[in-house]
Amino acid sequence: MIRLALIGAGNHSGLNHAPALGKYAVDHPDLLELSAVCDLDRTKAESFAERHGFQTVYTDYRKMLDKDNLDGCVCVMPIALITELAEDLLRRGVPATVEKPMGATLTEVDRLVATARETGTPNMVSVNRRFEPLLRKGIDWSREQGPLRFVRASILRHRRQEDGFISGTAIHCIDALREIGGNITDHRIHIHKAETPWFHIDLTYDSGAAATLDVLPTDGSVEERYELFGEGYRVDARVGPSERPRLRCWLNGEVVVDESPPPDQPPFIRRGPYSETHEFVTALSKGRSPWPSIEEIYPSVQLAYQLDPHK
Repeated sequence: MIRLALIGAGNHSGLNHAPALGKYAVDHPDLLELSAVCDLDRTKAESFAERHGFQTVYTDYRKMLDKDNLDGCVCVMPIALITELAEDLLRRGVPATVEKPMGATLTEVDRLVATARETGTPNMVSVNRRFEPLLRKGIDWSREQGPLRFVRASILRHRRQEDGFISGTAIHCIDALREIGGNITDHRIHIHKAETPWFHIDLTYDSGAAATLDVLPTDGSVEERYELFGEGYRVDARVGPSERPRLRCWLNGEVVVDESPPPDQPPFIRRGPYSETHEFVTALSKGRSPWPSIEEIYPSVQLAYQLDPHK
């Protein structure tokens, strides 16, 4: 039995991690026990416990770690707080899932990577696009068809005018592009300057394949899309918060895959957190390191910070 705790009862946690953990515990009662939830706001923590099935409530994670014999923690913290908490957990030997981009600066992220290497404590980064069912199926299907030649990705949002949009949000796309095509060896960015800048990014893989990423934080729509192209095949995956998620695959001129999630499928399943929970719990139960680790995600974070004009 894996005994997990959730640290952080904010909005993102409530929409994604907490319901994923709650459903997984119901679906696998012999495998997962939700031992505790911790938040500085006790009322929020109590609400999470009631809704999702956590046994105990804390407002201090240190007291929680001292009292509960935990097998791991899922940490959903603001970016500025990620590194310090993650380092403490890893040094205590507590396996942890942490949010991207793992720190407010690349210096913080470098420090966390060093701590992960030094301690050897199992760790995982929550980059749910790698686990999103439609995109995951599209990536796996493309690999069966042959070498990748080109990828076209875009992230479109409405009124997202905060600084650090690339490193805080579009990093999802950057990491997905690494998962799709492998190691990125070169990049160029064109910034379309306005009150809110837009970005076009050209990328080159070490395989020789190419990719583009368009980041439009204020185009008035909400969509995330990945198109994969190879000789004789194409994948078109509209995922994330897109209004109409859909996966279509062409092979030799014919559509061979055309899928959409059931209309009543919860977002925490459609967007990947449930599958992400499965990976973390399964890895801990089998005594292996979960995937992807802090070190595996580091190149995605490094590139995101290099591309972000506010970093």
